[in-house]
Amino acid sequence: MTLPIIHDCDPGNDDALAILVAAGHAGLDLRAVTTGAGHLAFDRTARNGAIAVARTGRRDIPVASGAEGPLVRERLVAGVLDFDSALDPERPDLDAVSLDARHSSELIAEVVAAGEAATIVTTGPLTNLAMALQRRPDIAGRIARVVTLGGAWGLGNKTAAAEWNILCDPEAAAIVFGAGIPVTLIPVDGAAGAGITPSLIAGAEALGGPVGAFAAELLRSLVTTFRPGLFGPSHMPLNDPVAPLVAADPTLARIVPARVDVELAGRFTYGRTVIDFAGKSGLPANAEVVIGLDEARVHRALLDAIARLVK
Repeated sequence: MTLPIIHDCDPGNDDALAILVAAGHAGLDLRAVTTGAGHLAFDRTARNGAIAVARTGRRDIPVASGAEGPLVRERLVAGVLDFDSALDPERPDLDAVSLDARHSSELIAEVVAAGEAATIVTTGPLTNLAMALQRRPDIAGRIARVVTLGGAWGLGNKTAAAEWNILCDPEAAAIVFGAGIPVTLIPVDGAAGAGITPSLIAGAEALGGPVGAFAAELLRSLVTTFRPGLFGPSHMPLNDPVAPLVAADPTLARIVPARVDVELAGRFTYGRTVIDFAGKSGLPANAEVVIGLDEARVHRALLDAIARLVK
């Protein structure tokens, strides 16, 4: 049995690596890749998503371009994209699949409505999914689960309070968390438990072929962006690829129920995910939250998924 998923993302090198994992994993059936504005403008994320899908060899997977910006707030500019290889800077030398004519939110809604209940894996802002739910409220009952990389129970990674993916569109995140859909949240604090190690990069390189070389290039480029923080991990977290891996196998993570709400009004805390593990609010839990990862198993699962794409 494979789990049907839609991968909504903002590629980005980390998202591109997650696309490779989602396409190659034996337990996943990747039905669509949808992109939108996030770390890069919407046209660049769509192009990068199309490149990543072409590299997998799975040209049957539709790739759509979506949200040009957030639902309400002005679009943020990441300001941290100092990658020196892979998809940043722009790579016109790499093959790309043709983009689907539909908007990402339309493609999400149509794929969900047409088939068995799908899991939505998100590794970027939640704008496309929120728009799909606004377009077609009926699809909420047909989404099996949302597995999303975003938020934090501690410090933010963009402001003192907020993590990037949620801060890019807090109103969209609030719509998703309030839609009554089962959610697995992978906060950056929890995702930090699986890092990009020299052995992981070597393992990708050892796979060989264009896919293995591309995966290794993506991993190396991500390491160049790492800036150690006072309380953060001592290595670059793997981040986005963890989302499809946990969707396929939740036993890779330690997961606990919690109440998750998104701050929409605070002067200093706008975009913060308020994760109530102890039930202090009196509100029912609305998410399963990843608080730890088995790094060795995550690494093996990632390499196994990419190995299935190597010709």
